[in-house]
Amino acid sequence: MEIKPREIVYNIVLVKRIRFILLLLVRVPLPILAAILVIQFIIRRYVLSYAPSLKLNTEIFFYPLCFVVGAAVLSTPFILFALFNEKRRAWLITFFVMFVLPSLLGFLIAIDNIFSIPWMIVLMTPFYLYCYLLKHTVSEWIEEYEGQELRKERKREEAFRMKEEERWM
Repeated sequence: MEIKPREIVYNIVLVKRIRFILLLLVRVPLPILAAILVIQFIIRRYVLSYAPSLKLNTEIFFYPLCFVVGAAVLSTPFILFALFNEKRRAWLITFFVMFVLPSLLGFLIAIDNIFSIPWMIVLMTPFYLYCYLLKHTVSEWIEEYEGQELRKERKREEAFRMKEEERWM
């Protein structure tokens, strides 16, 4: 019984789409999330600690955070669909370990305060870390696939050239 080697990529179009979505997720919402995190830290640490009577409206971060959360919610089903179709079980398990379990734990810890800005930042950070790591891995999958296709094409050209040489001898 011959064991067939595992394909690097089963559907290159799907993998290229997931790379594009991950690229958008890493380049647009991730810096917004980082900026919100830093500004929130500065406000809470320095401004409110030295002037506790000062009332600052930190609700302005709600709308950018809605964009960050919305991007995660809209992209998650496609990411999971693509990983399932590519049979990347390790990445699916990693998604549940890095995002789903901490989110459930966060819901249990802060059930009344879960939609506050700091908790939303804490819950979104593992998702975007996961997307960042997956983006680099998907790029490697595509490079390996293109290298494999190039090797196959060279073998076909070599076989064709050998066949042509034999024909003329």
